[in-house]
Amino acid sequence: MIREDPAGEGRARITGSLTGDAVQVLLDAVTSGVAVLDLSELHPIDDSAVRVLAALSPTRCALVGGPPGLEQRLWRFRCNIVDF
Repeated sequence: MIREDPAGEGRARITGSLTGDAVQVLLDAVTSGVAVLDLSELHPIDDSAVRVLAALSPTRCALVGGPPGLEQRLWRFRCNIVDF
């Protein structure tokens, strides 16, 4: 589930898993202006979701509070994206 944070405009929190249809909801939220994604309650996360998060521009959408190991997974996907 993706919830907009009432305390901060342009912030949203992802709760639960980020798989399947939730990935499209995430992309729609970023397109509509979400600039900060709080990933502190995100679990589990599959490779397709990591690929989507890795493709987001850090200058357009900051990722904060991700689960352990996510930053390393994002880095690996970003390196592969650059290699293309």
